[in-house]
Amino acid sequence: MSLTSLFKSALVSLAMVSTVVAAKPSLELPLPPEQLNHPYPEVAVESLNSAVELIHVFEKQGYQLDAVRHNGVLPANFVENLPEDLNSLPVQEKTTGFIRLLLPTITAVNEQILRVRQSLVALSKLPQSQWSAREQKWVESLMTSYGVTGQNISDLLFHIDVIPAGMALAQGIDESGWGTSYFAVNGNGLYGEHLPAQGGKFLTTPGGHVKVAAFNNLYKGTAGYIYNLNTTDAYRNLWTLRRELRERGHLTGYDLVQALSLYSTRGEAYVDNLRALIRNHRLDSFDHVKLDNRDAKRYRFEK
Repeated sequence: MSLTSLFKSALVSLAMVSTVVAAKPSLELPLPPEQLNHPYPEVAVESLNSAVELIHVFEKQGYQLDAVRHNGVLPANFVENLPEDLNSLPVQEKTTGFIRLLLPTITAVNEQILRVRQSLVALSKLPQSQWSAREQKWVESLMTSYGVTGQNISDLLFHIDVIPAGMALAQGIDESGWGTSYFAVNGNGLYGEHLPAQGGKFLTTPGGHVKVAAFNNLYKGTAGYIYNLNTTDAYRNLWTLRRELRERGHLTGYDLVQALSLYSTRGEAYVDNLRALIRNHRLDSFDHVKLDNRDAKRYRFEK
């Protein structure tokens, strides 16, 4: 081969390498939901004064649970906190109103978790030598946050996964008394979490014997609850069961709650009650709905 031919061949090889490098997609590196400082869409906040007002808003919009179940599409109605008077509503309005109030937040948190998972899965398909410095730092940060050692992304995916909407709704209902407990109304703590070891905002029971985690809004409270489930070693059985259910294509709240006997002092009775709530209110029918963010709205109760 002549010198000219060798030179041309080298140029072709360099061009091919450049093409391969340029072809690597630019990955989105999203923050997990518990780290978002501004989780809500940047739209004006509408102030509300009562649970009745919220129900009227839902009715005016045609926001009905049966329609969500049928279409799989959920209006992006973000309610940032709870009214003080949910108990003043008729039982049917209170129950459906609370589910409608909380479901978009749970769905938004889970969708953010799935964004993180999708980027992790994409990175796992590349040799680590091809990760950018930014991607490496992103993975290391997640490893630290979720208490995972080493560089195995599959270990990280074991922790960073959704809690089915049906299960989150059932726990929110049970722990907050359908959104009427003191800790839910005053601290956006719907899920009965005690103050974590690293501290943070909290409310106390009379006498200050128990510190219950408090949050700035319902998104933060929901994200904190899922983060707690995904990082506390007592829920290792939940992580294992979730992975098995996902691999079988049957990740539902009804099945996953069997791993929650350690969440409450009620043990198996707690699990039985969650399953009754999921069954009676068809909560698992919301596990795969998608947010329609084209006309997002935010509501806040003035107190």
